[in-house]
Amino acid sequence: MSKKNNFQKGKNTAEIDHPFYISPLTDFGVKKLFCSDRRGAERLLALLRTYLPDKMDGVTNITFLPTELLGETEKNKRVTFDIYGVTNDKKYVIVEMQRGQQTFFANRVITYNCRVISNNVERGDMEYNIPTVISFIIMDYSPSWFAESSDYFHIVQFKDEKNNIFSQKTFFCFLDLSKFAAPKIGQLKEMEFPDDKYKWAFVMKNMGRMEEQDLSQEDEVFQGLFKDGRYSKLTVMEKEEYKKSVLEYADVQDAIRCAQEISLKEGIEQGIEQGIEQGIEQGIEQGRAERDRQIVLSLLDNGFDVATIEKVTGLSEAEIRAMRE
Repeated sequence: MSKKNNFQKGKNTAEIDHPFYISPLTDFGVKKLFCSDRRGAERLLALLRTYLPDKMDGVTNITFLPTELLGETEKNKRVTFDIYGVTNDKKYVIVEMQRGQQTFFANRVITYNCRVISNNVERGDMEYNIPTVISFIIMDYSPSWFAESSDYFHIVQFKDEKNNIFSQKTFFCFLDLSKFAAPKIGQLKEMEFPDDKYKWAFVMKNMGRMEEQDLSQEDEVFQGLFKDGRYSKLTVMEKEEYKKSVLEYADVQDAIRCAQEISLKEGIEQGIEQGIEQGIEQGIEQGRAERDRQIVLSLLDNGFDVATIEKVTGLSEAEIRAMRE
């Protein structure tokens, strides 16, 4: 039985068939709640101000831009964002929902920032007046880069060997929601939050499992979030899009988890059989490559198109087609 059928028939059926609120952890949910209209734009700014008060000082509005950027030539890889906009003070903001670890994810977020910069430097500008670009990555997993840290929010910049900041023009912000799973569904009104950062993270992680009685008297921003996030307010077509998005989310999570368990185990075993430390390391690397292949094949089997798989895995279209063939 496929993961999709298990998901539909299991204990989480309400989350897809009759949820009270949509989940921001899905592609549909994050776009619907944060960039579909004026209220979404105001909500996105409230989220960014909470985590980046200094960077968002003086920002009063954001204009959403086309989410696909083509390269300067046919050989350049196109990039596609979940949400992409520019603030009134000319800061460019990229928002991404990342569901699972990718082998080349760090390279991908750097590429995204660089593409925005290169697209906004005017020809003939000898002073290279590059714009400020902020990547805000919402992750439903703990990345290996921050394995030693107990923090759930990280800001990464380019720095030198003495920790001096090399540039104030590019920022990579990572919000780890995996640490905020509620022990029981909803119950927001029972929570005492140390600050709004913690509250935003908790709500985004658990909103898709909440019901109306789980809420306390919220401030205006969160009242609007829950009001606009009601599943019953969606059109028939939007409900179908949301259901598809939930299933895609579940399938991607399952594909990544299964591939990691199988391929990394095989890679380690192969390395151990070689009997030397180098062999173990090579086996692990081979395991990671096999993991990527298993993820791609699983997603293809579940009907995902190549463009979606590019976004999920960070692999190129050529690499994906080679694996399929």
